[in-house]
This record gives sequence, structure tokens and C-alpha cells, in this order.
Amino acid sequence: MATGVPQVAESDEALWRASGHPIAPGRYASLEVRDDGPGMDAETVDRIFEPFFTTKFTGRGLGLAAVLGVVRGHRGALSVESMPGRGTVFRILLAPSARAASADAPSAAAPAGGGLSVLLIDDEEAVRDMVGEVLEHEGVSVLRAEDGAKGLAVFREKHQRIDVVLLDLSMPGLSGEETFRRLREVDPGVRVILSSGYDRDEARGRFGTGSPAGFIQKPYRPEQLMEEIGRCARRRLSRPRG
Repeated sequence: MATGVPQVAESDEALWRASGHPIAPGRYASLEVRDDGPGMDAETVDRIFEPFFTTKFTGRGLGLAAVLGVVRGHRGALSVESMPGRGTVFRILLAPSARAASADAPSAAAPAGGGLSVLLIDDEEAVRDMVGEVLEHEGVSVLRAEDGAKGLAVFREKHQRIDVVLLDLSMPGLSGEETFRRLREVDPGVRVILSSGYDRDEARGRFGTGSPAGFIQKPYRPEQLMEEIGRCARRRLSRPRG
């Protein structure tokens, strides 16, 4: 592991390519982590930040996706170098804080999801942990439930304070379809975003009339999730809270 404060130029695309977003030129704080393991081929390197992608039989494929979400949330960059038999190097770049240099500078923009409340219903603990962490980083208040029955119990108690429900379609016990139906019995105006590995048409086709307000297909990136939550929450936010 090594740290530094390199100067980044516009031409240093390799430093942010894995993050997917260019960063402004300037000086950054860097953290480098290196190993001498088996390394990865180019095809694997291209996919390691995809949510739910893993080369391990028992893995969830969520760790690096969560790291990428945090780095992006801090407007930083992430790069990776690896070759089979030659180990791997990860580099993270984060912009230094300007707070000490300019005490009177305007405060940073508020998190994108500030003020929102989301009920996350998903039977996968790893998904609840990762998605919950991403949402909370964006200022969203998150309630978690591990199945439809527990999600309904939370919703009955706190539905007046919940802006959006993020609902997994495929769960043991109470299915996503049945959970959605019962959520609407509690609050016909509930804003539900359906989350599924199926495509949009196939997933939403199960609901007929009165389908969920939104849909996001797994795997998805944090910015896609926040965009869908923001879109679906607008109408809810215009309603008075009891």
C-alpha cells in the first residue's frame, strides 16, 4: 500500500477510465493497493466493477461495485492494472478538501437524495447492505426489510413517511407481485420501484394494470438507482405528509 499527491493532467485518462467519469485536472490524494496474486485477464478487468459480477463460486460480486460508488460519490477516480500471473494494482484518487484553504467558500451541494425516505425490500443481505450504503451516502433515509412480510409490517407502521419502496421481484415467501398488491391496499398511491434481473417488459408484464411506478434492472449502477428514485419520488414529495 502506498499514498501520494500526484498532479493529474487532462491527458491522464488511464487514471479515471475504470470510474467512467473524467476528473478535473489538478492535484489529488492517491491511495495505491498492490498484490502479487494470480492477476486478471483484460475481459475480467473490464467487468470487475459490475454489480453482482464475480469469479468466485461463493462471492456476491458487490464489494468492488460498492467501492466504485463511494469513489464516485466523492468525485474521485479509480484505476486498475492487472495481468495474469503478475498481480493487480488498484489506485484511488480523491480531491483534497479545500475547507482549510478557504473557510468562507460556499458549502458543497447537498446530497442528491437529501430528505428522501426509501423502504428497501430484498431477501439478499448483501444487496440490502450495498444498496443501503449507496443510498445513505446520498443522504437518503433507508428502512430495510428482508422479505415481503416484514416489508409490509414496516410500511403499515411508517408509510406516511416513506417516499419510495424499492421492491425485489423474486423473493421466497411473499412474492414481489403479492407484496406490491398488499402495499397498495395500505396506500393506493405508494410509489414502488421494481428491481429485477428480468428485463422491464417481462417484469412489469406480471402486474397488468396498476403496475409499479418505476423499474430498474439488476445489475445497476448507483447513479441509475438515484435517477430512478428521484424520478419516482417527485410526485410523492408533492403530497402532504401526515
